[in-house]
Amino acid sequence: MEAYTVLAAFYDRLNAHVDYPAIRDFLLSVFEAQGIPPGATLLDLACGTGRLTNLFAEAGYDMIAADLSPDMLAIAREESEKRGLSPLYLCQDMRALDLYGTVDAAFSFLDSLNYLSSAADLDALFGRLKHFIAPGGLFVFDVNTRFKFEEVYRDHAYIFDEKDVFCAWQNHYMPRRRVCDFYLTFFVRDAKGDYRRFEETQRETYFSDRTIERAFSAHGFEKLAVYGNTDRSPVSDTDERRYFVLQRKIL
Repeated sequence: MEAYTVLAAFYDRLNAHVDYPAIRDFLLSVFEAQGIPPGATLLDLACGTGRLTNLFAEAGYDMIAADLSPDMLAIAREESEKRGLSPLYLCQDMRALDLYGTVDAAFSFLDSLNYLSSAADLDALFGRLKHFIAPGGLFVFDVNTRFKFEEVYRDHAYIFDEKDVFCAWQNHYMPRRRVCDFYLTFFVRDAKGDYRRFEETQRETYFSDRTIERAFSAHGFEKLAVYGNTDRSPVSDTDERRYFVLQRKIL
C-alpha cells in the first residue's frame, strides 16, 4: 500500500463525480435496519479527505477516522475544524489497525480495500477488525469488480486540466497478476505562475468474491448482503463495484 502524497491535494477535485450523499444514505439505511442509531461510534476506515466522516459526524455519530496518508488526514482535519466537528483522526495502516476500544460499526468506501496487495493483506485486515468491531457490529465496504478492472481501467488514459493543475493519468492493467498500476503526472501552477512537475504511482488489486469471503469468514464475520450499487440493486456482471454488508458474529 502506498499513501497518497501529491494526489491528496487534488483528490476531491478528481473525484467530483462521487455521490457522497448517496453513500451516506445507503449506510444510514443499513445502520437503521440493524439498530445502529445516531450516537453510536463508527469507524471510517481509509477515510481519505474525510467527506463521509464529516457527513456522519453531522448526523450525530461519534466518529473515528483512520487513513495511511498524513496528507489526506490533514485535509480531512482542516475541513472538520471548519465545520465545528471533532472526529478522532488516526494515521494508521488498515492492516495494523489499533483503536482504543470497540466501535458499533465500520465502513470503508471508494475501493479502499483494493489498495491491499494480497489475500494475506485481506486476512490481516479482518484479523484486526475482529478486535475492534463489537459483537453484532457491522462492517460495510465496497470493492472494485473484475468488470471494472478489465473494461473500465484496462490500459486507459485520462486527462484532468484546470487553471492551476494539469494531470495525465495512465493505467496499466496486468490480468495475470490481477493488478492495475496508475501512473499520475501532475503539473501544478505555483503563485508565480510557474508549473512544477510531480509524479505518483498507485496500485489496485482485484479480489474475487470468493477470496473476500474466505478472509472475513476466517475471522468471525458473516455476510448479511451484497449489492451492486448504493440503491441496493442486485449484483450483475457489469457492476463496477460490489457493496458488502458484514456482521461480526455474536459468539
